[in-house]
Amino acid sequence: MPNLTRFMQLNSRGIAWVVAVVTAACFSGPAAAQDEQPYLTITTGSPSGTYYRFAREIAEMLPSTMRLDIAESEGSVQNLRRLIGYEGQSEQKYYQLAMVQADVLDQLRNRAKGDEVLETIVGRIKVVMPLYNEEIHAFSQASMGLNSIEDLLDDSILVNAGGEKSGTNLTARWLFEQIGETERTFDWANVPDEAGLPNIGNGYDVLFSVAGAPSNLGRSIEPNQDVTLVPIEVPALYDLENSPYRPAILTRDVYPWLQDDVKTMAVTALLVAFDYDENNPYCELIERLTLAILDGLAFRQEPGGGHPKWRDVDKVNAQNRSDLYACAERALNAR
Repeated sequence: MPNLTRFMQLNSRGIAWVVAVVTAACFSGPAAAQDEQPYLTITTGSPSGTYYRFAREIAEMLPSTMRLDIAESEGSVQNLRRLIGYEGQSEQKYYQLAMVQADVLDQLRNRAKGDEVLETIVGRIKVVMPLYNEEIHAFSQASMGLNSIEDLLDDSILVNAGGEKSGTNLTARWLFEQIGETERTFDWANVPDEAGLPNIGNGYDVLFSVAGAPSNLGRSIEPNQDVTLVPIEVPALYDLENSPYRPAILTRDVYPWLQDDVKTMAVTALLVAFDYDENNPYCELIERLTLAILDGLAFRQEPGGGHPKWRDVDKVNAQNRSDLYACAERALNAR
């Protein structure tokens, strides 16, 4: 798991700096100037992605007295690095909220086990709300006739699993690791995707994208393009304890250019926060943000009220999580 391994491999100086950031954040107020009102910053993904659109719609749900700055990013891995302050030293910016894939967070927690410092840092990442299912899309040329993840093991097929700090990249590598093909990932293209898949069949043969359907990338495909989706299923992952994965189907209703519905897997998208002390002003802001989401949820779930994936958001599912952020839990219990 190269990108996750690099995430975890902090040197002693880096660890010391991260611990200092975590300690300060737990017990101090926001990093804004004293004459400024504190505000929240969320790290999301590509401006064309579902994370970014969800963040924009959350911002629209907030009262006029609240400010939510939205930052684009390379994806879940970078978002988690930002949340714990690991990239803050170079960016000179701090993030209180992030959008991440549940499997990325689970794997980070598993990799931190046994390292007291890392467990402490990672343990400060808490869930504000689980949001929606993100489907695994594997775009390919229809003329190639690829019918399963096993068909992608041919060395002649070049796979693009997106940027190395994306959740897509980590998920795709994890899938191949689970079918015993870790070596297969060494020659992947690993570059961010582009709208309309201009390099399918040229720069690469298969593009992985983990995103809530319908994604902007999927919507950009025209019916006459030689593009389809490869079925992606690794049933063993459903048997994991508290598995973040579930079966899913990408239908012709969602993507009219498909010839047939395609079976795939989905992972939950999470809105997460750093575990600020309850006396920290960020705690109150995140509680208010959670209340605003809950109050606006019914409208967002109506046809035309927002992204269709708002219909996946379930308050009961949120309340049942053991890793819920206390400040968000207050809001959930109040509604």
